[in-house]
Amino acid sequence: MTLPVVIWYGLFCYLPLFGVFFAFKEFTPKPGQSLFRNLFLNSPWVGLRNFSYLFRNPQCRAIILNTLFYNIIFLVAGIVIPVILAMILSEVHSKSYSGYVQMILVLPYFLSWVIVGYCAYGFLATDHGQVNSLLKFFGHIPVQWYQSPQYWRFILILIGIWKSCGYSLIIYLCAVTAIDRTLYEAAVMDGAGFLKMTWHITLPQLKPTIATIFILNIGSLLNSDFGLFFQVPMDSGAIQEVTQTLDVYVYKALMQQANFSYSSAAAFLQSGVGCVLLILSNVLIRKLDPDSAML
Repeated sequence: MTLPVVIWYGLFCYLPLFGVFFAFKEFTPKPGQSLFRNLFLNSPWVGLRNFSYLFRNPQCRAIILNTLFYNIIFLVAGIVIPVILAMILSEVHSKSYSGYVQMILVLPYFLSWVIVGYCAYGFLATDHGQVNSLLKFFGHIPVQWYQSPQYWRFILILIGIWKSCGYSLIIYLCAVTAIDRTLYEAAVMDGAGFLKMTWHITLPQLKPTIATIFILNIGSLLNSDFGLFFQVPMDSGAIQEVTQTLDVYVYKALMQQANFSYSSAAAFLQSGVGCVLLILSNVLIRKLDPDSAML
């Protein structure tokens, strides 16, 4: 039963580790020769030169700051908003209404980023977009959304939270419903209100779940959702300064510039930093609350 899983991990998680060598070499492929010969015989070792380029290049520094900015926002909002929604829904006594709200909130998670990108374009298109139609109706000048970078940080954060919060909501809602109801009954008998029960019962009981989600998400602090940052802005060059993240940079360096070395160095940096952050966050949480740590 475990063989398919082992094969999948071997093919898609361990075999690609062979590509780490690209990050430490100046890859110079020659036609008619195998990848192994090109990588190990025709490509000289350059040590950390590809990594130093990432940190010396002003564009790469801006991309790394973009990635950190968005992921910190998503890390905090991805915990706070679903927890609040889960606590609100847990107080809804109508199961049919609660199920309907959950379905509405979870549905965006299953939509492709291609669909979400074209839906966003339908709202933001210059000539026939819904937002500009409303602006013109109220006598305002239409906005060139795909030429105006000042709006896109808010747009990307809003779309990212809208698409992902429903999935996290289900996780926290399951944790909330698993809390012993006698704790709330005892609190009501003692005269506690909703806020006090939330602070002294719900949040402490959710602490292990929140800690686990935090540890798993902080390992992706330098990773970003490629579809959100590439497909939704329609790869518009005018807003690239606020929409480009490391994943988009890796894709462009590989597909448009055929620069295997720099793209591999950037990807290796993402994985290395993510691994270190995951370990450190787990160690920190173990010291603060041993029961909430993963290991």
